[in-house]
Amino acid sequence: MASLFSSRLDSGRVAGTCLAAVLVGLLFGGCAHFEPHPLTASKNAADFESRALTDPGLRAFLETNRLAGEWPRRTWDLESLTLAAFYFSPELDLARAQWGTARAAMRTAGQRPNPSLSAAPQYNTTTLSPSPWIAAVNLDLPLETAGKRGHRIAQARHLSDAAKLNIASTAWQVRGKVRRALVELYAATEQERLLAAQQAAQQENVKLLEAQLAAGAVSPAEVTRERIALDTTRLAAQDAKRRRAESRVALAEAIGVPVAALDSVEISFVGLDRVPPDLDGPAARRQALLNRADVLAALAEYAASEAALRLEIAKQYPDFHLNPGYEYDQGDNKWGVGLSLELPVLNQNRGPIAEAEARRAESAAKFNALQARVLAEIERAVAGYRAALEKIATADSLLANLERQDRALRARFEAGEVSRGEVIAGQVELAAARLARAEAVAKAQQALGELEQALQSPLPLPTSLETSPRPEASETTGLPLQFHQSIPLPHVKGGFDLMAVDMAGQRLFLNAEDNGTTEVIDLKAGRLAHTIAGMHEPKWVVFRPELNKLYIANGDGRVRVLDSRTFAPQRTIEFKEKANNLRFDPKTKELLVGVGNTFGAIGVVDTRTDTITAEIRLAHFPKQFEVEGNFIYVNVPESNHVAAVDRKKKTVVATWPVTAAKGNIPMALDRVRHRLFIGCEPGKLAVLDATNGKQVAALDIAPAPDGIHYDAKHRCIYISCGDGSIDVVRQSDADHYEFAGRVPTAKGAATSLFVPELNELFLAVPQRDGQTAEFRVYSVNQK
Repeated sequence: MASLFSSRLDSGRVAGTCLAAVLVGLLFGGCAHFEPHPLTASKNAADFESRALTDPGLRAFLETNRLAGEWPRRTWDLESLTLAAFYFSPELDLARAQWGTARAAMRTAGQRPNPSLSAAPQYNTTTLSPSPWIAAVNLDLPLETAGKRGHRIAQARHLSDAAKLNIASTAWQVRGKVRRALVELYAATEQERLLAAQQAAQQENVKLLEAQLAAGAVSPAEVTRERIALDTTRLAAQDAKRRRAESRVALAEAIGVPVAALDSVEISFVGLDRVPPDLDGPAARRQALLNRADVLAALAEYAASEAALRLEIAKQYPDFHLNPGYEYDQGDNKWGVGLSLELPVLNQNRGPIAEAEARRAESAAKFNALQARVLAEIERAVAGYRAALEKIATADSLLANLERQDRALRARFEAGEVSRGEVIAGQVELAAARLARAEAVAKAQQALGELEQALQSPLPLPTSLETSPRPEASETTGLPLQFHQSIPLPHVKGGFDLMAVDMAGQRLFLNAEDNGTTEVIDLKAGRLAHTIAGMHEPKWVVFRPELNKLYIANGDGRVRVLDSRTFAPQRTIEFKEKANNLRFDPKTKELLVGVGNTFGAIGVVDTRTDTITAEIRLAHFPKQFEVEGNFIYVNVPESNHVAAVDRKKKTVVATWPVTAAKGNIPMALDRVRHRLFIGCEPGKLAVLDATNGKQVAALDIAPAPDGIHYDAKHRCIYISCGDGSIDVVRQSDADHYEFAGRVPTAKGAATSLFVPELNELFLAVPQRDGQTAEFRVYSVNQK
């Protein structure tokens, strides 16, 4: 009996030790760890003072938004200053951070309640045989009912949408501040210039009157009156100088840079000396009332309040708790299963339901008040703008009459009919009229800005405002990729196609399609190492280290085989038409080639002999494709479908329509969850189940997607888009995805390669419109 007890005790200890190890692993294995991000006033102040309009990141942001040109930029107008404000603005950084908080709340809302484990050991001192121990272990598995988790997620999603829309609303406010400060600077500059002209005329008039006083031709009172007028103009000029200095500070503040950043640049006022005859219309008013960012945000908040009410109503229905348990009772093993739930007999969640109903009513009232305020803003802005236009018309009429008077006085003076003093007096009047007109134009420009902000039209906002384009802000806003390095390629003309990497040799092979070359980049040294010339529209490239070979697909249907060490040509594999995409299967040693222009096929090359062994016909020419085991998944954009090819049968066994959009060109594959990621035009990401072709998700992305890469470690999809961005989509599970961020790049920069071993994404920037070709490196900025 003692040995049996000892055996049970030993086994209990072993089981306890194992259970403790499992518990420790479950409790702490997946825990997040605190990472300090110190925030100091001195460092922040130093960083702010170092900001300048020569920031290379600002250059990339301007190029992304179609403002390429000389750099550093010498002249900054309203458009470029507005984009600079979007780049630097701390207000936008705050709005982005608030959206980040709202997105994090979505993860919280989607969490399922954790099970709990309880243990209650006891020791019976009166009974020692067979064992004095009584130990009970119970597991509590909470089971939510009535769709509570779905309602929480819906509420968090609507609040996230509202926070995202607040970024656009903040951007309009930032633009309004820049515009007001620039118009004020223009008005002060014009006032200072015109007052200087008026002062010069008055000084000449005083000098003339003083000479006449000495000759006894005028009285001292007349001279004194003109001296007072001159001093008044001098005071106004000093006030204009102060106003100009203050407006420069206001402009710098609106942009988010120190005022010293404006000292070395020229501010352009082009377009501010004139105003359009009218901007408002019934359609624009209706558009603002329905589609202003703050209006849409208020609607999202109302939808969130409805989801919150549904959640509180669902809470009337109790959750179940499943309680499996084990008890070791003095040598006996006892198992049991319990079920518990809360009994809603004292309350049925009526209080929280009433609060949620009241909050929904409050949200509706806020929306109604907002629409009324928007309408009032529009009406007030329209009235102010039209009044300003009328004032300009009056000032124009006065100015035209005084200009005619000035010409007449000059002519009469030349004829000896009037004195010089009368001419000067007319010039003083003319200068005052020009000053009045300039002030009227400035008022009209301010009114126009208020009207544009009220209508949130006609200027479209950049598409990349959701994430900060500044690298230093990426740490706080969660920018998924961070710019690391740029390697200029000034000799390359035009655009690029695909690239491949040599991990051991730290080299990258980049096809410069329009240049007819393959560029070899030394990744370790960060420089161009070699240029392989003589290609014909080089498309894709595959590097095989075990063979020391480069396979380069060309637009003339030839796949060139080169020695990867010397770049000497070894063989040419010829197809009937354009050779585009390449994939290598290390198991079968086969190189798969996308072929066609007037027809479509997948060519099969045995790399042991570099000969064509088969061609698998398709409905039309193929674009990107992926290989998984016995299957090839091929994008066929001409037919707007994905062709599933059986490699053994060498035939198409299924075609799956891409319903999200047209132009299905780039493709990537999640091999664990069997999901195909397909980029479409004008800007859509479709997710297909690779086992049956069913579309499980579709998301909006930037236009012109060209490269798609799946990061299995971080469960992210990186999409390089020719519109000038890398879009990042995060995978929650096989069928659920969310937009995670947009990294601004450069116009036309769509060729990319993600290398998971390096945790880096490479991007090729084409030469176009004053933009020099370059090779960029981005580091994955995720945990």
